[in-house]
Amino acid sequence: MKRQLRIAIIDDHPLFLMGTRMALMPFYDIHSIRTFSSGPQFFGEISNFKPEVVLLDIIMPEMNGLQVAQKLHDEFPDIKILIFSAETDEATILKAMEIGVNGFISKASQPEELCNAIETITEGADYFGRDIAQILKEVSATKKLQDEIFSPRELEIIRYCADGLMSKEIAEKLCISARTVEGHKLSIFRKMGISNTAELIKYSVKHGIVRL
Repeated sequence: MKRQLRIAIIDDHPLFLMGTRMALMPFYDIHSIRTFSSGPQFFGEISNFKPEVVLLDIIMPEMNGLQVAQKLHDEFPDIKILIFSAETDEATILKAMEIGVNGFISKASQPEELCNAIETITEGADYFGRDIAQILKEVSATKKLQDEIFSPRELEIIRYCADGLMSKEIAEKLCISARTVEGHKLSIFRKMGISNTAELIKYSVKHGIVRL
């Protein structure tokens, strides 16, 4: 017997909405699945439908998926949120996690994995697809590596350099002397194997220490 779980799918592409709804048909009662083309449309009808799970794209007009997720998390904390998107870059995934979504999978996933994700989050656990989990693993490894290589003070200076601050400005923010800042920068240059601030910024962006 198909499960009666109230599922809302929010995406601005009609064919994707139709395809996702059809993909869920073998597993869930079709009458408990509704589609919405935008965040505002969904919130305008949420009191009538009261979904238990929301499948959410990222790139949408009017309200993007992260904005919808934030509003859902703030106003309807009992609703489970599953990001189902082609946008699987590191920054998007981390922002979604910061908001507090319950899961994140790629649109390239098979219907079975989508249903597995839905079942997992309705049971109270988080679910991140295989490709998403790999990205998170790499992010964690990068953070561990930078924490091992650079001191907390050096990481502060790296980020201020990436913001375009000069040594004197960094010194004022950190309440230390400009000479001390220069000393830290020399140490950073040695660890990175570089010789100037421009290379420092390029290295930091490439290795995920800062995001521009």
